[in-house]
Order: sequence, then structure tokens, then C-alpha cells
Amino acid sequence: MPPQGKTLWEMLKAKLAGPVEGQVYNPCHAKIGSAVTINDLGFADANFFVKQIRQYRRTIEGREFLFVDYVLLARALKGEETWVRLRLNPVDDPDRAAGITHNALVLRLYDEMAYSEDLHKVVTDDTKKFQVLEDGKVTEEFYRINDVTGSYKAQVVIVEDPDHDKQASPDEVAKEEIEYWDYWRETKEGSGPVFNEFLFVEMNTGNGWFQLWRGREIDLERVIMM
Repeated sequence: MPPQGKTLWEMLKAKLAGPVEGQVYNPCHAKIGSAVTINDLGFADANFFVKQIRQYRRTIEGREFLFVDYVLLARALKGEETWVRLRLNPVDDPDRAAGITHNALVLRLYDEMAYSEDLHKVVTDDTKKFQVLEDGKVTEEFYRINDVTGSYKAQVVIVEDPDHDKQASPDEVAKEEIEYWDYWRETKEGSGPVFNEFLFVEMNTGNGWFQLWRGREIDLERVIMM
């Protein structure tokens, strides 16, 4: 049986290249396993840890744009798991945004499924609306952000630790391509203030798998990453 582990040459190359987390868009300088606290949206008592760093690269009119999803996991004492994505999207001009460098969203998985022609027709129709149905009745309506008609295409680089050796290595970096559609709506909870809720429909272009992510904005001052 061949020896396990890495050769000295492989270890040296990895050291010279630096941490894998530093080779993708990672404005928080997070590492796989970093502890995260979200002091808002009902997550104040949850202890999250970074499980993935997902760099999204998209090209619009010849310009490249990057944003990042930090995929976070918290486990309760009874073993229940809570998965969220902390999405950071850089603002165009921080000076005009009162020094804010990134818009931040906390997203939760709303639904996922294998390729669905019906869902594909919904996101590619010309209404620019996404309707949530319950018992055949429309209960919520979302609208395309900035009144965009088409989809976005993004190349995604995924840093994670699938072998659970507490570090991400170059051979564990994965890549995929997705097509996605973004929506939002104004809503409120009870007698609270009105806020914007967001919905993202992602389709993996390789296997057609759909994921729907819903969430809202968060003040980055409420997020602590160790």
C-alpha cells in the first residue's frame, strides 16, 4: 500500500503558496473552521463555524465582479443543525455609502430540487416575478432586483475541508458554474418595521440542481468572526 499523506515537496509548495483561503476573494480573512457569531435575526445564541468559502465571479459588460458566501454551520446541544450563508458583496463606492465597504445578507436554504422544467419556466418568463404558492394561492411575491430580465452566470470556487483534517488544501478546492436569478420584496414581521427580503434561485449548470435561498440584510457590526 502506498504511503499516506503529502510529500515534502507538496508540503513546501503549499507553504509557499500560502493558505488556500487567501487565494480566493475573502474580505474577512476567514479560515475554514473560524468561529462566527451573528448578534441579530434570532441567531445570538448560535455558535457558527465556517464550513465553506464560496467565491462567485461574474462578468457583466466586460467587467468582472466578485462576491463571497461564507457557509456557516451551528449545532445545538440536541444535535440540530443550522446552516446559513453570509453573503458579502462589495459596494461600488464606499465613500458614497458612508464608508460601508460591503452589503451583507444572511441567507437560509428555502428549497432545493433536481432540475425542474416548471421552475425553469418561472425564472425565465418575462413577468420578472416569483410567486410563492400555498394550496394553489399566491402568498408572497418577489420581483427582480433592478428590474433585470435575464439571468446571471457565475464561476464559483469552493474552499472547504472534506477530509476533516482541520485545514483546507489546494486539492480540496472545487469549482462549479451556476446560473442564478435574484429577487426581492418589501415585507414586515408583525408590528415591526418594513424591511427588504431577498430570494436567490441558483441552478448548477452542470447537473441542473436548483437551490432557493432567502434572507435579509444585516449590519456587519452585528457579525463577529474569530
